[in-house]
Amino acid sequence: MRTIGFAVGMIFAMLVAVICCLILMKIMNNDNAVKTKYDERQKMVRGIGYKYSFWTLVVLLVIMIILDACELSLPIKNSVLYFLIIIIGIMVHTTYAVFHDGYFGINNQPKQYYVFFVLIGVFNVVIGVINSVKGDLIDDGKLDVPAINLLCGLMFVFLGICIVIKNRISKNEDDYEEDDEE
Repeated sequence: MRTIGFAVGMIFAMLVAVICCLILMKIMNNDNAVKTKYDERQKMVRGIGYKYSFWTLVVLLVIMIILDACELSLPIKNSVLYFLIIIIGIMVHTTYAVFHDGYFGINNQPKQYYVFFVLIGVFNVVIGVINSVKGDLIDDGKLDVPAINLLCGLMFVFLGICIVIKNRISKNEDDYEEDDEE
C-alpha cells in the first residue's frame, strides 16, 4: 500500500508543480500570456535543440538497456537514474538554446527568469544538502529519491552559469562591434 501512496503523492506533486509553472510563466511574461512567443529563428534553434536532446535521451536509454541486459547496476536507484536522464536531456536542449539565442522568447523578462532560476536552484540545493546531512541520499548503497532535489538544483545552477557565460560572450561581441564602428 505504501507504493500506491507514494505514486499518488508523486503524481499530485507533479500536478502542483505544473500549475505553479503555468502561473509563474504568466507572471514572468511581458504580455501576461502563459505561452512564450518566439520568432522564426528562435523556433528553428529550439527545434535543433530538441533534436539534440532527443538523441541524447535515446543514447542514454540504449546505455540503460545494455546495462540491464548485462545485469550491471549502477549505485543509483532506477527512479533517480531515469530522472537524471531526463535532466540531462533538458540540459542539452537548454544549453543549445541559450548559446544560440533561442531560450528567452520575445515576450520574456529575462531578469525575472534569472531570479527564478537562482531561487529554485538554491532552494533545491539546500534541500539536497539537508538530505545529505541527514543521511537520506543513499539507501542500501544506492543514490535514492531525496537526491532528486540536489540534481534539480544543480541543473538550475548549470543553466544559470550558461546564461551568465552567454551574456558575457554577447557583451564582449557588442563591445567589439562598437570598437569597429569607431
